[in-house]
Amino acid sequence: MIKIGSQLKYFREKHKFTQKQLANILHVTPQTISKWELDKSYPAVDQLVELSRLYEISVDKLIGRGKPSFLDYLANSQNLRNYYGIPKVKEEKNDG
Repeated sequence: MIKIGSQLKYFREKHKFTQKQLANILHVTPQTISKWELDKSYPAVDQLVELSRLYEISVDKLIGRGKPSFLDYLANSQNLRNYYGIPKVKEEKNDG
């Protein structure tokens, strides 16, 4: 079984949609979006096509089958921290 929930969540957040906003666009409930992102259910083919249009990417890329963009990967600094095992550093507040 394909697991595409993380891809769906990544592109939703990248385009700054809430689950509720995306649900309204696709005429589904926010709970449906949540289930997709948790791999508890999957969008229908027509919904995948609509998502690919909305995000301006191919369905292959949307479901994680497309060739990933190296620039997209680098844009997420957490990926580099995870890869190299670097913990996230909290910024100190300067009350000075």
